[in-house]
Amino acid sequence: MKIASVITAFCAGLAAATNVQPQPGPKPQNIGIALFKGWQPLDVFGPIEAFWGLGTSQPINIYLLSEDGVSSEIKPYTPFATNSNTSATVLTGYSYANPPPLDVLLVPGGVGTRNDAGVAPVIAFVKEVYPSLQYIISVCTGASILARAGLLDGKRATTNKRAWAFVTQFGQRVRWNPKARYIRDRNVWTTSGVSAGVDGVLGWIEYVWGSAVATGVENGMEWNRVGANDDKFGKLYGLW
Repeated sequence: MKIASVITAFCAGLAAATNVQPQPGPKPQNIGIALFKGWQPLDVFGPIEAFWGLGTSQPINIYLLSEDGVSSEIKPYTPFATNSNTSATVLTGYSYANPPPLDVLLVPGGVGTRNDAGVAPVIAFVKEVYPSLQYIISVCTGASILARAGLLDGKRATTNKRAWAFVTQFGQRVRWNPKARYIRDRNVWTTSGVSAGVDGVLGWIEYVWGSAVATGVENGMEWNRVGANDDKFGKLYGLW
């Protein structure tokens, strides 16, 4: 009985120790998503689903931004040969030149990040708006945009493991981690490829609002969350 009591107490203590408490101070409310030519659908819609779940219990606003402030296409540019038509267009409503007040900015990835001219406006916008943000989050090859804007210099970061060589060429002063699913370094969050954006955003929600809120969002999505240090794709692509 004593041994059972000790084990029970140990497990209860462990559970308490891993329960993340909400960050003190004002909570972010205004979340922007910066779209560009050739963004990846799940990089955007996965986090939006998590933000939607967060919005059922917390007062937040989501804004989509693009260069012209009108719309943005998934596939106006691709460096890969394809006979498929998988394009789609979303309405944005805000431009880089006239953004709403933002506390958080999410920067997705996608094949468009390989088009230097196409992403030049969003790189400039990220560099300009970052000092006024509470947090910035990149998904997948969106880390290349943060790196080109100079936001990752001296910081730990990760990105899409399949596109590792492409992204890391832009960050010679970045401490790239090929094993991480997502990383927080100060107020900058970077995630691995595509679906990892959801894990990173759930991790961010947990960091800001605590475990109870994050778990509620996760369960509402019926999402099996992957931990920050539990990414298999670096090994799959021979990075470690």
